[in-house]
Amino acid sequence: MTSEEPDTSGGTRRRPAWAIGSIAAAVLLAGGGTAYWASTAHGDAAGGGRGADSAASAPRDAGGPSGPGIAPGEPDPSGGGVVYRAEVDLPEAPATAPSFTASGEVSSAEVARLAAALGISGAPRQNGEVWLAGEAADGSGPRLTVTRKAPGTWNFTRFQGGGGTGDDCVRGKDTCGPATLPRDAGDAAGGQPVSEEAAKAAAAPVLAAAGLEGPRLDARLTQGAVRVVTADPVVGGLPTQGWSTRVSVDAGSQVVAGSGELKAPEKAGDQRVVGAVEALARLNAASGGSDGTGPGPSGCATSVPLDPADPPGATDTLPCNPEPRPMKPPRTETVRGAALGLVPGTVGGARGLVPAWLFEVAGKDGGPGRTVAQPAAAEEPPSPVPPKDGRTVPGFSYQEADRKLTVNFWGSVCSAYALEAREQAGSVLVKITDTPNQPGQACIMLAQEMSLTATLQQPLGDRKVVDATTGKPLARQ
Repeated sequence: MTSEEPDTSGGTRRRPAWAIGSIAAAVLLAGGGTAYWASTAHGDAAGGGRGADSAASAPRDAGGPSGPGIAPGEPDPSGGGVVYRAEVDLPEAPATAPSFTASGEVSSAEVARLAAALGISGAPRQNGEVWLAGEAADGSGPRLTVTRKAPGTWNFTRFQGGGGTGDDCVRGKDTCGPATLPRDAGDAAGGQPVSEEAAKAAAAPVLAAAGLEGPRLDARLTQGAVRVVTADPVVGGLPTQGWSTRVSVDAGSQVVAGSGELKAPEKAGDQRVVGAVEALARLNAASGGSDGTGPGPSGCATSVPLDPADPPGATDTLPCNPEPRPMKPPRTETVRGAALGLVPGTVGGARGLVPAWLFEVAGKDGGPGRTVAQPAAAEEPPSPVPPKDGRTVPGFSYQEADRKLTVNFWGSVCSAYALEAREQAGSVLVKITDTPNQPGQACIMLAQEMSLTATLQQPLGDRKVVDATTGKPLARQ
């Protein structure tokens, strides 16, 4: 999607719904929790190299219609973090669990089937990397867009022609606010949302055309007179979280908006997973909370060396703060069950679904509960990795700041070097590849200390940095 330069000639423009949906879809792509490689470009090691960020990240807690949850690894906005405690016995890990990947392209027939369920006539047409269906030349009428490449992210908006609704902005002027759904007649008249059952019935043909069979449905969320039906598909017999299709139904039981994935993911393979107990421990470690049993803040400074110039009677400890700032204790939430499922992640370099434990968390004061997801992939033990091309050299130490991981090693001017970093739950595996500048020709190999830097997807934290050539942890500098 390209950006458009501001037009100062005046006039109005309509921000297309597919652009709005594409932005939302892009945000949803940041799911994962699987290992990835962040690599520097090949080149002279003296320059440090340039890191390559991956799109994968730990999946957020999709709180669902009952309200947004707290993403693992992010601070609790209320302070103190959160601790999840299980009130039931949690399941053990199976031998393996499947992962799935989305591949291929969406066909015109698949788009036409979905368009027909949405009440759009006419054949779909291609526009670059997307399929388009509907929308008149003046920008009115319903519009459906579907990305051609799997997973076929689709977005639908039903515009109201001639009613002045939509997202109109003046070119060259700062008048374009956040995009909103067009208001239907029932909403404008103060209509009430249809019942959950009626909304699900209205969404059923759309869900069927999107290829969803037996999804988990939730229709509790309302936005004015619009009720939103969220459908989480079952893939390979496992429930999913974060791979949702959403269909908005107005007060007249008409579908006015929707989004989802049109191409079903296919099984990519099996991987080892941890049990729900270990996954819950990982979740608590990432949530920023603690069990509250450790010592609290004392408000006192640590001991410092006594300066010989200090007067007699001086102490070597700074005085305590008589009124230390209290630290808010973590919030405790109850886990009532867990099931093995799937969450968005990177599989074989493509977007897909990876195993995760889905924890059922009780609602506050008896309110609706929510589901919190934690990736379940077992960490593979570090082992030496032979290079595909060229040679490797071992590192001897590392530094880390702001997700920038710098590895130090001994090299020479006779070669160019590249650093690769593979992230896992408890370690980061690094590999330094040595490529001779002039293979077969003599070169004075005077060893000199060099360094390369790669950008990590997540902060290093307490993870070990393991050298792929030796299989041993590196020392922190």
